[in-house]
Amino acid sequence: MKEIENLLKYNPQYPCVSDLKKRAKKKMPKFAFDYLEGGCNNEVNLARNEDDFKQIQLEPQYLKTVNGLDMSVDLFGHRYDAPFGISPIGLQGLMWPNAPEILAKAALKHNIPYVLSTVSTSSIERIAEVSEGKAWFQLYHPTENRLRDDIIERLKAVECPVLVVLVDVPSFGLRYREIKSGLSMPPRMSINNFWQAAIRPHWGIETLRVGIPEFATLKPYMSKDLNLNQLGKFMNDTFTAKMNVDKIAAVRDMWDGRIVVEGVVSDEEQSQAITR
Repeated sequence: MKEIENLLKYNPQYPCVSDLKKRAKKKMPKFAFDYLEGGCNNEVNLARNEDDFKQIQLEPQYLKTVNGLDMSVDLFGHRYDAPFGISPIGLQGLMWPNAPEILAKAALKHNIPYVLSTVSTSSIERIAEVSEGKAWFQLYHPTENRLRDDIIERLKAVECPVLVVLVDVPSFGLRYREIKSGLSMPPRMSINNFWQAAIRPHWGIETLRVGIPEFATLKPYMSKDLNLNQLGKFMNDTFTAKMNVDKIAAVRDMWDGRIVVEGVVSDEEQSQAITR
């Protein structure tokens, strides 16, 4: 009966993810959709990741007796209703106004993880509030330790359950789509971008209502009179520190909670991160 009830919650216009993707593309300005969908350089690795998922095959066991379906999983002391969650995305509010709060509330409602990015558009404190303290946080390790330390103290204050330390972005990626659309650092808006926004009136109205997206978690560390040209320098100066095992160890010393090291792909570096 529960499976039937869940099935009835589907909007028949969007029965699968590809349908939702088409709908999202029609609701968002092109520059915002390209930012969400795109990857670095010629997007070779992005294509490989998608191909790897397509290669996964499940082995059916049709003759096995099954008494109900249960996708729940125990992770970090909490039982989630599904073995997946909402990944960290920078500038989420650009894709849709107030997106971090919308997604954090949805994750809470459906009991799945939500991870807030350091460079997202809602603050640590606000997402902790709307997620009832269940949201994880993805740390872009700052160049200066004082900024790192302050962010960690803010996470402690809201009792963040899981800290995700990002290690596979040693510098800002070269994203060709963003360069063309003007979303590189410093950002620049072109006539074409204004036109793309104008033909998506719902997005524009909601953006005016909620406000122009900004790096909410980083706002306390920015000068109040920071302009767009200075924003590029601030971001470059703040997040150019390449990660290493000593920096992971320093975070571990400060953080008593659970840690995920995101981006390690080799067995050697995995062992280094664990033993350090």
